Amino acid sequence: MVSAKQFVSLAAAAIGLSGCITTSMQGYADKQLPAKPINHVIAYVAGPNPLVSKIQLSIAEEAKKRGVVAGDALQLFPPTRTYTSAEIQRGLAGDGVDGVLIINVGDTGVQQQYAGTIFSGQYSGSSSASGTVSTVGNVSAVSLNGVSSGTMTATATPVYRYRRQTMFTARLLEASSGRNLWVGNGQVNAGGLLFVGDGSSASTSVAAIFEDLQQKGIIGPSS
Repeated sequence: MVSAKQFVSLAAAAIGLSGCITTSMQGYADKQLPAKPINHVIAYVAGPNPLVSKIQLSIAEEAKKRGVVAGDALQLFPPTRTYTSAEIQRGLAGDGVDGVLIINVGDTGVQQQYAGTIFSGQYSGSSSASGTVSTVGNVSAVSLNGVSSGTMTATATPVYRYRRQTMFTARLLEASSGRNLWVGNGQVNAGGLLFVGDGSSASTSVAAIFEDLQQKGIIGPSS
């Protein structure tokens, strides 16, 4: 049997954890698509550091699901110096890269909003009373005098809701020419403590990007 205190804790947790993720995404493909789908990309992500690492990890996982090889641009071109265009082209060609994905991400971080207080109490005690009853016809009147004594224990638990919004812009460049094959933007709105972590925002954003790229026939496994 759940006690009143346990019920309050469970109710507060349920309110804080409950939620969902919604995604909006708009992408535009160039009218002149490559002769064959892009199957090996490197990605450069700019944004808040904790989220960037999660997005890079999500890119590798999402690309693998769709038969595409994906790597980190900073692994191929370490940020230790400036590279010439010729060096970049040689590096891309030497590694078999045919697409460069650039993502810029902005994020509100986790926002906590007060949602009210759950109040629960228990009363224990005793009462005694005495009085008289007078009857006139079919109507009875009762007059009582009594004493009541006891103890009440109460708990007040504040409840919070959690929200987060992640915005992103992205573009996919053809490695050989540097031209834009695709550009897109979108946002992820998350609510509930279970859904506002870096991992959820990253994986949802990347999934939306790769889904649009694949639907438009821009990326795909090598034949």
